[in-house]
Amino acid sequence: MIHGRPEIYLAGPEVFLPDPLARAAAMKSICAGLGAVGWFPMDNQGDVADPDPEVMAARICAADEALVARCDAIVANMTPFRGASMDAGTCYEMGLAKGLGKLVVGWTEDPRRWQDKVAALGPLTPEGAWFRDAQGMLCRDFGLIDNLMMVKGAHAVFASFEAAVGFVVQRLGTA
Repeated sequence: MIHGRPEIYLAGPEVFLPDPLARAAAMKSICAGLGAVGWFPMDNQGDVADPDPEVMAARICAADEALVARCDAIVANMTPFRGASMDAGTCYEMGLAKGLGKLVVGWTEDPRRWQDKVAALGPLTPEGAWFRDAQGMLCRDFGLIDNLMMVKGAHAVFASFEAAVGFVVQRLGTA
């Protein structure tokens, strides 16, 4: 907390946008307007550059983990990224935050059921109450927007970033 305002780690694939810092500024502005302090992953990556990609990757990982540990909560973009499910790095950050006892909240711009997202990638074949995908893998969505561990591992999932931040502020309070 900073002056009674919850600190929120802003997880999601926004770091891969052409201008991630512009998106970070917009997200932080929303956080400030709602009574929170937003932290974007790149805020803690000032000293990660290294000519060795292995070293740089390890530094980015450590920096992001440290920022998750510092924050009171995580608000994660669960919108599908490069497939039917959310960004894998965001999944990791949500699990880390959950393991550290942080408030974990998600949001998505795609409220379709996970089964429908998987079906958009290829045909599903009915098998009892469930389906199998083109590779023969079982698809059990339970009516959720993503994998059950991601959705049920979060305290809540919202249809907008603003609603997710508002939930965190409501749960953790402001000064």
